[in-house]
Amino acid sequence: MAERTAGSAPAKGSAPARKKEHDPYKLGPFYFGGRIDIPMLVITVVLLVIGITVMFSASHALSYRDNSGNSYKYATSQVIFAGIGLIAMFGISLVDYRIFLHEWHPYLFGKRRTISFAHVVLWISLLLTAAVIPFGVRNIPGGPKRWLPMPGFTFQPSDVLKFGLIVFLAYYVAKNYTKMRHFTVGLLKPGVVLGIIVVLLMAQPHLSCVIIMGVIFVVMVSVGGANFRHVLTCLIGGGLFVYFLMTVSGYSYYWERMTIDPLADPSDTTYQTYQAILAVGSGGLWGKGFDNSTQKYLYLPEAQNDFVYAVGVEEFGFIGGVLIILLFLIFVFRGFYIGRHAEDRFGMMMATGISLQVGAQALFNIGVNVSALPNTGISLPFFSYGGTALVMLLCEIGVILSISRRADLS
Repeated sequence: MAERTAGSAPAKGSAPARKKEHDPYKLGPFYFGGRIDIPMLVITVVLLVIGITVMFSASHALSYRDNSGNSYKYATSQVIFAGIGLIAMFGISLVDYRIFLHEWHPYLFGKRRTISFAHVVLWISLLLTAAVIPFGVRNIPGGPKRWLPMPGFTFQPSDVLKFGLIVFLAYYVAKNYTKMRHFTVGLLKPGVVLGIIVVLLMAQPHLSCVIIMGVIFVVMVSVGGANFRHVLTCLIGGGLFVYFLMTVSGYSYYWERMTIDPLADPSDTTYQTYQAILAVGSGGLWGKGFDNSTQKYLYLPEAQNDFVYAVGVEEFGFIGGVLIILLFLIFVFRGFYIGRHAEDRFGMMMATGISLQVGAQALFNIGVNVSALPNTGISLPFFSYGGTALVMLLCEIGVILSISRRADLS
């Protein structure tokens, strides 16, 4: 008898499908069995506390200038966002992560189609990102248009889109694992989704997010079983495609950020990088001490955001900078560990993708801060100011904690 695929009706004449065993720990979409991974929870809280502390020190001068003398506005907002994110994280950790595998089978265009909750998350994030093109706003005059205005606040849909891509790829690999070595299944079909994402992000423009998405895609499909030669070929082709979009877009924004030499134009295009290097270099081995940074006093633009790491190194020195890197490494490897011991392939791919996103963002941000990579506007997870990014990050960690409940971590 042919093997039955998930979601299909039983073959004619076959025995009726066996009823699912009752799970005493499951109540609707919630799962109360197991326990969350304590090491992941601890490293998350440590990074969050250190991140808010460094961001407060880096931001109070800018906050005083931008908020009518209120030095605590940015820090207060970040604490509120952190509180919202932590509540969401613990709530999501109680939701069975396999809810994203739930499928519907409607008739569309004369054929029965399969639509999963993972597809819905991806489509919503794509629509929000597309809405930025006609309706988005800029945070600075002449800057990139990446934010959607909402009543009382703005948010960045690309932060939601990162999760949308991860959950879609995890679902896709879990459903097509045995066919992933075929070019069409393993790369072409998911590559179309990535291509749509790249076009939407380059229209904003948001080159840093394109880089992060590309890294997530390459690693997840490789882990999922795609042919490495196919991946390498598409990586080269994708790089040429992005280069073409940068060339025809007419944006000088891209090319002004392609240099890593802080002395190339320190009075204009490399001003941020130059000031960041001054902050990092002046920190020495042990730093100037908490709240004793000089560069944050309106010398270093975006000190509370993309360049918060430079201020942290200025105040806590080389030792503090290395400690921050080690904390991110612990986070990433713990996330990979949870994924490796997940109950199913979908959980493994989800934990891997989320951990990779955090690690890649940290790597690129720190690389920019020490002038090892071009300045493309990448924020530092847990540290950079931003409500959407922080809440979404903690929600994603809630998914990892949900996966850890069912994982064999003994």
